[in-house]
Amino acid sequence: MVTKSFENSRVIITGAASGIGKELVRQLYPLTKRILAADNSAKSLERLQAEFPDLEGFLLSDLSKKEGNGLILDWVKNNWQGADFCFANAGKAEYQAADLQDWKQMDALFQLNVFSPIQLGMELRKSFPKTHIRHVITCSAIAFWAIPGYSIYGGTKAAVLQWARTIWAENTGDWLTLVFPIATSTAFFETAGQEIPKAFPIQQPQIVAKKMLSGVAAGKKKIFPSLLFRVMLHLNNFLYVIRPISQAIESKKFRSWIAKQKDSSQV
Repeated sequence: MVTKSFENSRVIITGAASGIGKELVRQLYPLTKRILAADNSAKSLERLQAEFPDLEGFLLSDLSKKEGNGLILDWVKNNWQGADFCFANAGKAEYQAADLQDWKQMDALFQLNVFSPIQLGMELRKSFPKTHIRHVITCSAIAFWAIPGYSIYGGTKAAVLQWARTIWAENTGDWLTLVFPIATSTAFFETAGQEIPKAFPIQQPQIVAKKMLSGVAAGKKKIFPSLLFRVMLHLNNFLYVIRPISQAIESKKFRSWIAKQKDSSQV
């Protein structure tokens, strides 16, 4: 089913040069070369192009800025006149105590994690009304399950989920899919903070990308790459101690990390 769904399709992938985005490129590459790989790192895009030279497009675009989506839309208009799939995967986290997080950067984080994927999907549908596009946003398990240290990031992902729920409630969201990965073994954590603790459980990006593609091929609205997290989420509706226990474990990690940061700053 996956092969048939994506064969020779026009695919946009943001955050394509690392992590889950790069795995999506790797797994789609045998099926279609009609991929526009967008990323905010020129060096990472160069490495991606060296590994996958036959992709149709490589685009340097910073989606934390409002003009970032415009570059993608212009490229699609000039080269394809539409797209079949868009994986709005680009995103960033910030790990810190809520009262110490960089609130000056909050606008950029919401632009990248919330406004950009929403706007990109809406503008693609508006610009190419004759093309039935499947817009796939990488959300996060954190939208359901708060984790200490991620107040701004969790807020962005919860915002995306609530927006999507409204679209689906209006019965106009048959084009929209949200993916809820758990912590993934990528450089994502390195950009979120210095030596930050990784939440349990953790998945490999290869598995996340595979589950994403199979779920999208099946036309799912919600994709949970981790069966364990989905079971935990369901059990918490009946065994109310599941979430508190998990959050207590993550809180202990968080307090330990805060203590190490204080110690290192005093050296």
